[in-house]
Amino acid sequence: AFEARAMSSVAAHHLSARPAVARRTTLSRRTAGDRAPVRTRVRSPAVAAADTENLPANLKKIVSAFQMVPDAMQRYKQLLFFAAKLKGFDEADRVDDNKVPGCVSQVWVVPRIEDGLVYFTADSDSQLTKGLAALLVEGLSGSTPKEIMAVEPNFVELLGLGQSLTPSRTNGFMNMLRLMQKKTLEAYVAAEAAAKE
Repeated sequence: AFEARAMSSVAAHHLSARPAVARRTTLSRRTAGDRAPVRTRVRSPAVAAADTENLPANLKKIVSAFQMVPDAMQRYKQLLFFAAKLKGFDEADRVDDNKVPGCVSQVWVVPRIEDGLVYFTADSDSQLTKGLAALLVEGLSGSTPKEIMAVEPNFVELLGLGQSLTPSRTNGFMNMLRLMQKKTLEAYVAAEAAAKE
């Protein structure tokens, strides 16, 4: 019961926050006529490592894999590879309660809890969005509810997908995470209640 209350407080912090807005990288130039190169902020390996420290193990591996790919097009192809790995989705689960709000494409996510760990299934009518959903499914499945609730939405910045995703796609990705966290909490509370019966 104490853990459920603790998770509820974490959920309140994550789910009551205002919808995340994708950040644009600001490029600085001297003057319109100056040919000085565009400067971008580069994250040091130490900073990136610190940012991934609290991610679930599977999600940390995925973030590290994306960070090792220097080319934006290759990272985009990685997303499509994830989409191809997504397993079949039960038609009965394509209901509004499982649908991600505020997403450009239709996306559905469903959790289940086995032996205290959470496993997800998901699907989308868009290959790119399916890739994003598959990334979260693989990254979060096998984690504890507490680990999933602790994931911050801004971890998407570590993936280096800024050039591949529009702001609306990025917001949709964050909304996927928020719904998966919400459903994780609901499934956890239901499992705890069932165990007491």
